[in-house]
Amino acid sequence: MTKPYNRKIRTVNLNERGQIVIPEDVRKDFGLEGAATLVLIEKRGEIVLKKESDVLDAIEGEDKFWSILQRESIKKAWTKEDEVWDKIYKEMGK
Repeated sequence: MTKPYNRKIRTVNLNERGQIVIPEDVRKDFGLEGAATLVLIEKRGEIVLKKESDVLDAIEGEDKFWSILQRESIKKAWTKEDEVWDKIYKEMGK
């Protein structure tokens, strides 16, 4: 489980295939085991990684973005999420 206010800085290398390795201590802190599914979010010029379960929990909120995502993405069980994200991004006029 994530410890609130526990900040870590780690460097990771991007390989030629665009892959990174999340350091073991960070994976342990976030309860990431084996082949965990993460959601990559581009937000204000930053890359944010969130556990899929955390994103699904957040969908229950009243934010317009999450409501649209819920309708479009969850019914497809994340099978075409890149297309859904792009569609939502365009619909929101970004």
